Amino acid sequence: FKLASRRRLYNARVLQADNIGDKQRNPDVDAARQNTQIVVVGAGLPGLSAAQHLLYNGFRRTVILEATDRYGGRINTQRFGDTYCELGAKWVKIDGSQDSMYELLRNTEGLDKQIKQPDRATYLQDGSHINPAMVELIDTLFRQLCRGFKVSERVKTGGDLHSLDNVMNYFRTESDRIIGTSFQQPKDQLAAREIFQSLFKEFGSILGCCLEYVNIEHITKCPVQQELRPLYVPTGLDNVVDDLIQNMDKAQLQTGKPVGQIQWTPAPMKSVGCLDGSLYNADHIICTLPLGVLKSFAGVLFRPTLPLDKMLAIRNLGFGNPLKIYLSYKKPIGRWLKGSLRPLGTLLNPSAEQQPERNWTQQVVEISQVPSSQHVLEVHVGGGYYEEIEKLPDDELLEQITGLLRRCVSNNLVPYPQELLRSNWSTSACYLGGRPYFSTINSARDVQRLAAPLGEKSPGLLFAGDATSLNGFGTIDAARSSGIREAQRIIDFYLKRAHFG
Repeated sequence: FKLASRRRLYNARVLQADNIGDKQRNPDVDAARQNTQIVVVGAGLPGLSAAQHLLYNGFRRTVILEATDRYGGRINTQRFGDTYCELGAKWVKIDGSQDSMYELLRNTEGLDKQIKQPDRATYLQDGSHINPAMVELIDTLFRQLCRGFKVSERVKTGGDLHSLDNVMNYFRTESDRIIGTSFQQPKDQLAAREIFQSLFKEFGSILGCCLEYVNIEHITKCPVQQELRPLYVPTGLDNVVDDLIQNMDKAQLQTGKPVGQIQWTPAPMKSVGCLDGSLYNADHIICTLPLGVLKSFAGVLFRPTLPLDKMLAIRNLGFGNPLKIYLSYKKPIGRWLKGSLRPLGTLLNPSAEQQPERNWTQQVVEISQVPSSQHVLEVHVGGGYYEEIEKLPDDELLEQITGLLRRCVSNNLVPYPQELLRSNWSTSACYLGGRPYFSTINSARDVQRLAAPLGEKSPGLLFAGDATSLNGFGTIDAARSSGIREAQRIIDFYLKRAHFG
């Protein structure tokens, strides 16, 4: 009943768009709605949002081509253990602005949404708990650093500009200054330094890269900071994606269609060719391919080759690989885990005092129980080794993480997990990474260059995705709003042409 009601509402809106009052009707616009062929490459959030906006506005000859056998892109919910786990985007920022993910979530009927409850993780150093007051103080100071605190002042005064070469240098320099002025005892200074290091890794886990690669401009132009009280969907964020596509038929949303060539000029007819030999003619093409795919294949995918400034923008922007790891246990984990843990120092690398050993568990930020689950843990990883961890054999990964857990809770009887679930964004040929970031060789102008449409008389080739918007850069909000932005660009083109003749 609920689905049928939504469909009736959608169809009523489409009819309303098609049956505008006589004063507003224009034969040229009506003809464009009926005849314009639009191909959207990619069925992630930007592609689905673009197509939905076009269909809602009457552009019925809109087709989405998706390389994989699923839609949703970086929204990827998997049933695992006794709960639903997100291999991609998980949290939704509470933001009432137009075209935000929150607006879409709020308008999805019958879907349970919950606010993340505050959960102060316990920091463990050499088997003992660190004073929560120290943790809270450092967390507050670090959040100021994440907003670019002191950056503009340092630029104006001509201070140590070397520390602004990249985000890690900036974090280290400022944290050393804070530690030196705030803590006097060597033991406290060591604890503070390790807490800061854990927070650095957490920041890196959001972007999926080492912070030495990240431009300081990222935190001044596009602050990266997790919301304290975001929303999440216990039954999976992909429910929102399902709501986006419920009024699309199989001809409009085609999966298993990897694109091999995009012919974007000369005018008038463009085309998109798939690897299965099928060819789709188009008046407009909206490209929503992940930045990792563009980096690897833009040189051979587009005909003719993209302009130099756009190719440079693609090359300059960074593309990280946020990693998700989930562990499912047979019995409730509350029997041996009483809250979220953040291991520090020798807990992460017990052999460090003799000879440092390269081990992915050194990059573990936090181990926490998945909300609404009694049997599933999430392991947060930051700081590097992402691709290496994706390729690590299951038995080796489980052995190492179980060893870490046993050290953290001082219990050698902590069981091995029954199942393992992890993301594989960097090794998937259809993504080759998971999230864009400002590299040390790019600037905000590269984002604008990537987003700029191509075409002499009309926007023939358009670009959408989380790397094409400074507002919310790298987030699902940017992914959604950029898709709507490019769809509206096409609509505005026909409205203006009809108005000015």
